[in-house]
Amino acid sequence: MGGLIKIAIERPVAVLALILLTVLFGIVALRNIPIQMSPDIEKPILEVRVAWPGASPEDVDREVVARLESELSGLNGVDELVSSSRRGRASVTLTYTVNQDMDKALVLLLSKLSSVTGLPSDARTPEVRTSNSDDSPIARLALVGKPGKKVDLEGLGNFLETQIVEPLGRVNGVSEITFNGGGNKEMRIFIDPAKLTFYRITLTEVIDALRTSSSMMSVGSVTEGKRTYAVRAEAVNYTPDAAGKIVLRTDVSATGTLVPLLLSDIAT
Repeated sequence: MGGLIKIAIERPVAVLALILLTVLFGIVALRNIPIQMSPDIEKPILEVRVAWPGASPEDVDREVVARLESELSGLNGVDELVSSSRRGRASVTLTYTVNQDMDKALVLLLSKLSSVTGLPSDARTPEVRTSNSDDSPIARLALVGKPGKKVDLEGLGNFLETQIVEPLGRVNGVSEITFNGGGNKEMRIFIDPAKLTFYRITLTEVIDALRTSSSMMSVGSVTEGKRTYAVRAEAVNYTPDAAGKIVLRTDVSATGTLVPLLLSDIAT
């Protein structure tokens, strides 16, 4: 100790320089160390997604989201549950506490999903996605047509899916790709309520017949007006004439013959 004191007395300039360097390094370090009053805490997240092609947001919320929320709201370790209803799809995001065992949480979630009943028959199987609170898209791409040039939305959507989305999905490290756009062919059917009354058939029966028809994939929203109902339905390889021949019901006439009630009898 005496030796250090002697050196400090004999070389005051060196000691002062060392002190100044120490203070300088401390200031630089202080300016570069991040300080947060409430630091970010990464919370584990599990997201449940269900696709229901053609369904309106209201139907998705009532038939899918409400059932999922009822089953999942009591899961242990869930800090927050947020749901979203959009046209043709539903999502329920479960945010867990920081110290939650996520392997166990995932098993419990899958077990709960397997017990969910009453989902629409044409809704797809629920999918579970794992993530954390900091997950966000790292890249966004847009595909647009040249100005003044007519764009085939259906062809553009197919090109996007087959030539861009699928190859990118095979890139190592890519967790998920979502895309919107393109166009799907659809038919708009206008139903006359007066004819519904005349033939004694309900709108629900018409929708059920469209859903079960082999030429129809799914039925979406129903728009009620003063005189007509509009039913939007997606289909594959069918024409308006073929849709008009869909049998809604088969009646027996007074002579005992079978008389089919066709969609064209009540709609245009």
